[in-house]
Amino acid sequence: MIEYIPESEIPSSAGNRLYLDYLAGADSARSFFTHGPLDFPAALEDRRHFPFPRAEIARLVTDYNASLGAGPDVLDAARALADEGTFCVIGGQQVGFLGGPAFATYKAAAIVRLARDLERDLGVRVVPVFWLASEDHDQQEINHVFVRQSDGEIGRVSFPADASGRPVADLPVTEAIRQAHRRYLDALEPGPHRPLVESILAPAAGDDYCAWHGRQWTRVFAGHGLVLVRPEVLRPVAGGFLRRVLESDAVVGSALAKVARALERAGYPPQITTPDAGRLYTFDERGRRVRVADPIAHLDAAAEHPERYSTDAAIRPVFADATLPVLADVLGPGEIAYQAMLRPLHRLLEVPQPVLFPRPHYTIMGCGEKDVWNRYGANPRDVLTGVFDLGETMARLVAGEDTEEFAAARAGLAAALEPLRRSVSVVDPGLERTWAGTLKKAEFALAKLEQRTHRARLSRSGLRRQELHALRNHILPRGRLQERTLPLPHFLDRYGPDFVVRLLEVGDIYRFEHALLTLEDSDARR
Repeated sequence: MIEYIPESEIPSSAGNRLYLDYLAGADSARSFFTHGPLDFPAALEDRRHFPFPRAEIARLVTDYNASLGAGPDVLDAARALADEGTFCVIGGQQVGFLGGPAFATYKAAAIVRLARDLERDLGVRVVPVFWLASEDHDQQEINHVFVRQSDGEIGRVSFPADASGRPVADLPVTEAIRQAHRRYLDALEPGPHRPLVESILAPAAGDDYCAWHGRQWTRVFAGHGLVLVRPEVLRPVAGGFLRRVLESDAVVGSALAKVARALERAGYPPQITTPDAGRLYTFDERGRRVRVADPIAHLDAAAEHPERYSTDAAIRPVFADATLPVLADVLGPGEIAYQAMLRPLHRLLEVPQPVLFPRPHYTIMGCGEKDVWNRYGANPRDVLTGVFDLGETMARLVAGEDTEEFAAARAGLAAALEPLRRSVSVVDPGLERTWAGTLKKAEFALAKLEQRTHRARLSRSGLRRQELHALRNHILPRGRLQERTLPLPHFLDRYGPDFVVRLLEVGDIYRFEHALLTLEDSDARR
């Protein structure tokens, strides 16, 4: 069962006006992109004659996926990148601990679905590609995972972040990371598919952090042809592109500043404001990423030794589009707003910009949970749209004849004691404070009696405030969208190996709305 909710009704999306306008087809937003979100034939024409390093890329990508234990379908897709008639759909994410929030999985599933559709509709081979952003050095963003505990509360499991500035690609699987992995499994509320989760999350001997997580993605999407890439895999053939970036360094900043001003005039906040944006990194003697200070001095070195250089967030999408035959990039709301600034860089570096396709958004619950929501006369949609109030819902549930009686009793207490206040204050003015305390104690005792009466009524009906709180927590854990908080293992543990298959089949990925999805699964915990 699917209930669609317009993105404009989701508070976290409502603040991203550029994204909403892009979905709505507003010229004010679309003017910052080369194509609209469904303009695939035009993107194909732009890419047909671009000189991709196909043979080298196919070899490098095939070898990398083979190292992760990928199946024949993935290796066949990787080899197909060598063919002039093969293109790809891409999307990527940071290498989040244990796969990161579930929206990364939803993005990967959309990549597979969109690639299948475009292959059918355009009559060309289209390979699904997932980009692991292993060059990032801010480990505070990837060193933790959230877990729904058996009491319905949301816990956090993390390992110490390395603040040295080295990229995640250099991170080993330390004992601290292994302990965090075990703590997550221990904290995860018991589900019927724990052996599956443990097998997917298990690191192989000799894996570093990125290889371990690449192996997880390979296992999750086994049989669906999802090809994995990392920037380190592609850099050996990127010498010419990196040289062009360095040659253009003097004008990259002005191009970004110009589009930032245009966005502001259109009423959209620019997403890139740092003066160094668009400048390459290199690596110092300790392996830390540092900005290239003198671009001209690095021209020959970048062309001859591209492995010594790294792109920043502004150049990274252009780098991917220059090395892989990308028809469409599957992106989240923030990423689309960010890429509104990148069309000038694509033009400057003579790289066609692909279609920017909005990824699907899901909130997921089981049929049993839906039944419980119905018992409370409440709707999880109200949680997502910010109108649900737990206190009001519980008050409505306990409303009865005695509700008015308790209200009358509260009013009667003050009325009954009021004459006494005047009497005692005449005897001793200081006794008025004692009188007020007596009234307060009586009101408190009455409130306790009312609470116990309400709990008794709820208990007779099989309803508990804590149960409703836990339901709300699952829809909006820690006050954030479920997909941005809970990781894939949570859902695999609840719904089993068919969970990813369902993501590849359910709903309409061209309907750019938030999907509240109820899974019908006899194994789902109720």
